Order: sequence, then structure tokens, then C-alpha cells
Amino acid sequence: MLSLGWEEGATVWGCRRSLWDWEEEMVGECRHLLDNFVLQTDVSDRWQWLPDIAGGYTVRGACQILTTQAHHIGDDIGDLVWHKQVPLKVSILAWRLLRDRLPTKTNLLRRGIIQPTTKYCVSGCGNDETTLHMFFHCNIFGAL
Repeated sequence: MLSLGWEEGATVWGCRRSLWDWEEEMVGECRHLLDNFVLQTDVSDRWQWLPDIAGGYTVRGACQILTTQAHHIGDDIGDLVWHKQVPLKVSILAWRLLRDRLPTKTNLLRRGIIQPTTKYCVSGCGNDETTLHMFFHCNIFGAL
């Protein structure tokens, strides 16, 4: 991209076909992100996950950040969850996960649908079946 130039109208932004309006918007967003980008030839490239610089990015870490701040979910996270390129079923799952609205046994018990003796995780680990346990802490399901 550097040799072709990434300013507006440069050949790097050319496509084989005409872009749809939403694709044009995405190209514009990409160009906007690259506007203030400065290439440094004497520094090696690397990605850095700011919440955990030492360990790097993990889906588990990202979800834990989102779920621990579930009551403070702002427009930025809402824009990510309800993004037009995320399939609707994924958006709904993420929205329900972040708000602890999934039908876990703990939530079903809270609503009076199941008995207190059946609130434990189906993996047999002995822990209560909560959203956090099922997605992050369970030895069986959290690993998926």
C-alpha cells in the first residue's frame, strides 16, 4: 500500500467491481484509520493488546473485560455487538451474554422455573451453572 499510495484516489483503493454503498463506507472508515498512521522502517511491527500487554489478546480475556463491565455497557460496545456485518444470531447471543440473560440454571432458578437442587453445572463439576462459569470457568465448556 505504501508504494501505491493510500491517499484518496490512489490505485491501492481500486476494486475489480463497483462497490456497494456500505462497502464504500467501510473503505472510508479504513482510510480514516490510516490517515494519521506513520510507517517507521527502523521499528519492527507488532500488535499489542492494551488490557493485557504481557499475555496478549485472548477471547476469554476480552469477554471477561466485557462481562465485568456489563452494567456499564456503552454505545461503543453496543455498536460492536449490533454491527451490520455481525450475524443477527451472534449479536443476540452477545447481547444476552453481556447482560446475563441466557437461560442458565442459576437464571432459571431465580425465576422459579427449576428447583434449587438442579442448579449445578451439567458437566458435573459441582459449581453453579452461571453465565460466567459456563463461558469462562468451567473446565469442560469454558474451554470451547
